Amino acid sequence: MPIDTPENRQQLLKRILASRQFAHADSLKRILQYLCGRAGDGAPVKEYDIAVNAINRQRTFDPKTDPIVRVSIAGIRERLRAYFETEGREEALRLAIPKGQYKAVFSEAPAGGGAAEESPSTALRKFWEPHLGGRTGNILVYTELLFFRDERGTFIRNIYVNDVAGGGQEIASMLPCVDMRSFRPSYHFQSAGEVHCLLSLAKLFQEMGAGLDVRNSRFCSWNELRQSNLLLIGSARTNKFVDSLQGGGCFVILPDRIENRDPRPGEEASYAGMRFMEGKLERVTEYAVVTRQPALTPGSVITTITANHGRAIEAAGHYVTLEDKVRNLLRRLAPEGQAAVPRHFQALLRVDMIDFDEEIVNVEYLTHRVLET
Repeated sequence: MPIDTPENRQQLLKRILASRQFAHADSLKRILQYLCGRAGDGAPVKEYDIAVNAINRQRTFDPKTDPIVRVSIAGIRERLRAYFETEGREEALRLAIPKGQYKAVFSEAPAGGGAAEESPSTALRKFWEPHLGGRTGNILVYTELLFFRDERGTFIRNIYVNDVAGGGQEIASMLPCVDMRSFRPSYHFQSAGEVHCLLSLAKLFQEMGAGLDVRNSRFCSWNELRQSNLLLIGSARTNKFVDSLQGGGCFVILPDRIENRDPRPGEEASYAGMRFMEGKLERVTEYAVVTRQPALTPGSVITTITANHGRAIEAAGHYVTLEDKVRNLLRRLAPEGQAAVPRHFQALLRVDMIDFDEEIVNVEYLTHRVLET
């Protein structure tokens, strides 16, 4: 029976869009769907067509000043490559966007080309081994954001304020025109990036057969958590557990940057997020730190995913659930011949985002430290 049929193409596309590689990448999914829908047209697809029809750019869109399509296509190519190297390695049908073209190309996998040297999730299991299979359970601790709300439904928040004690007075000093006496603390919101990070980790742990309890940092104490493996997500500004563990590593999360306390040649002394325009396209670069360290109870560990930007936390959480990304990280942390992942390390990641909705287009390893235990 033929492999390259319309039905098989559609089923392959569904699996790709549902894969970890395309998790939370909404505009990239829409572009890939649009290109696949145009695969049988025969007519060339232009940047303008993709921008207007796939991601709802205005009809005044000018590809000379707004490179969003080119940046997005590069991200899609990378995700497709990673999918067929990992989750989709056994697919009989392949999908690619050739360099220099805006065109979805389906083809049959080469004979014997679906096999890989490592079984699926080998790197992921090695990385997460301390959280798997033991008697110690896993608890993920997330954070809520502090807002102040009045009776008319007006909400006020400052990203550097997440403590009720004195928080209202601090905001009042910044906004003297606002009468803070009519505002009350409200903890009803969570960063979308942290939610996506939580979902990525929860899905991975479910697939690996490991239990994962999820708790709010406001209602936990170290005494309750000390007998468990922990996954801590959030910023040092919002998650008290993340903040209390700071100081023992090389990379420290400060309110507006990540400080590198022992820069090596080619490294910066600090890494601060930045925004800039590429033509009419807004771009954002942020940084995140993934830390693994022994917990207070022997045999338990703490894995921390932290940054000063919610999307950077999302990106770092996604990074540590992807086989190809983790395989690359392990090559740095545990060189060939070293069986175990270090018990105490930090990895610094760079996160690139685009457009007003700050969609993640790239996450890269920058450097790491293996620390004394």
